[in-house]
Amino acid sequence: MQKAYYMNPNFPPVLGGGAAAQGVLKKTRIQAEKNGDIVLLLDGGNIFSGAVQIGTASKGEAIIKYMNMAGYDAMVLGNNDFNFGKDNIEFLAQKAHFPIVAANLLDTATDTVPAPVKPYYILEKGGLRIGIFGIISKSAEQADDTSNVAGLQFTPEISAAKNAISALKKEGVDLIIALAYLGLPYDAQEEYNVIKEEEKQEIKKQSYVTTMELARFVPGIDILISGGFNKGYQQPWEDPVNHTLCFQNYASGGNLGMAVLHMDREAKRLSGYTLPSKSGGLLLLSQDEYWPDAEMADSIAALKQKFSPDFDTVLGVTRNTLNRSGRGESPMGDLMCDAMLSAVKADFAFNNFSGMRRDLAIGPITPRDLAGVFPFGNEIVLVTVSGKLLKELMETSVYGSFSGLAISGGRVVYDSKGQDGNKIVRFTIDGKPVDETHIYKIATTTYLAEGNSGMTKLAFLSEERFENTKILIRDAVAEYIRTNSPLRIQIDGRWKKK
Repeated sequence: MQKAYYMNPNFPPVLGGGAAAQGVLKKTRIQAEKNGDIVLLLDGGNIFSGAVQIGTASKGEAIIKYMNMAGYDAMVLGNNDFNFGKDNIEFLAQKAHFPIVAANLLDTATDTVPAPVKPYYILEKGGLRIGIFGIISKSAEQADDTSNVAGLQFTPEISAAKNAISALKKEGVDLIIALAYLGLPYDAQEEYNVIKEEEKQEIKKQSYVTTMELARFVPGIDILISGGFNKGYQQPWEDPVNHTLCFQNYASGGNLGMAVLHMDREAKRLSGYTLPSKSGGLLLLSQDEYWPDAEMADSIAALKQKFSPDFDTVLGVTRNTLNRSGRGESPMGDLMCDAMLSAVKADFAFNNFSGMRRDLAIGPITPRDLAGVFPFGNEIVLVTVSGKLLKELMETSVYGSFSGLAISGGRVVYDSKGQDGNKIVRFTIDGKPVDETHIYKIATTTYLAEGNSGMTKLAFLSEERFENTKILIRDAVAEYIRTNSPLRIQIDGRWKKK
């Protein structure tokens, strides 16, 4: 169960989550049995990341137990599903009552897909042989913590998909379904224009592809279930050349994607599809429309009690709304960076804006709320840098049309009309101008410490400059709220445009 703040931040409708989905699935399966139809339940990856705190707390075990109860037929792994390493992946695959498929995942010790994960799986239902294979984005190897993917190799997506299709065709399957953690883009037309330009220039990508590119460059896929982007498609994207149907839901279990596939039983081929409503194939699991299944609700409650009993415990309260901003200072950004600074006793803290995913309304704050604000597993990293490099990093954050950072421990004034590389007008830490020769301890995230979002210069520092504190940002914020409640966070002018 979750509140849909993105629909109404003040009075969010309640979504029934996994229990509501189970209610829909039960009715669908009963009707399908009467009609002699087949029901498939599939997942596109990242099963225990995001705001699903119970998934992280249980290292995915609770989510696999739910999927077993719901009757899933197959899933692919997403990038964040590797957050607890290779051994945990193998543990989850053993616990699952359904296949976890990943055709481009190899164990470096054996050069084969790590058992019990499978490259593909053949499911026989209703007289049909259905081939299902999985593809993970090669970007998974660029994990924030590379120890998470130690002992694993992610091979190019295109060649792995072609090999899986070839193997499935030799097995005589009637329908080929790909589960791909690659992502249908936010703007379908824009991405398709990119594909056409790639073809025009005869660019033949083999890896780091999107779902749309996989559908275009790999013929033979009938249905493609996509994960990796938090963008739902009411209508499937159909590749104009290969006619692969690509489906993608929104993330975090607030909706259930559904489509009815029409098979020509004699020819044993896909002949079309219909969607459950005129608006499309995404069912918003509002409790007003889809009442949660009681048995599943009890099971989920038991899993929560076992793995995350304090998820709805009140940490503290805020006396004002904590809004985000994608440009400059905001109450939420101040809270985040103040918490980072306090947690590791740094001189200065900074983070980008994209790690904050929703606002917090006036009132009590729980770990569930914070999981929605900070859905990523970013940890705080302490970095020792010179004042000169720190100034350069601040200049980078306002380069071109970049809009700065969330900060704590200092103040920055910049001139947006100034020359790139010389826009910072004033920069102080602890009330004193930054000394270019002084060494400062700064707190940032694993993501930025690796050089992402323009922080390239951090990537070239020696390892001894970094200390991974293993403290999650949301945990630091939780502790800050406990210590400082009630919160009255107001804009204080720490980041200003001249």
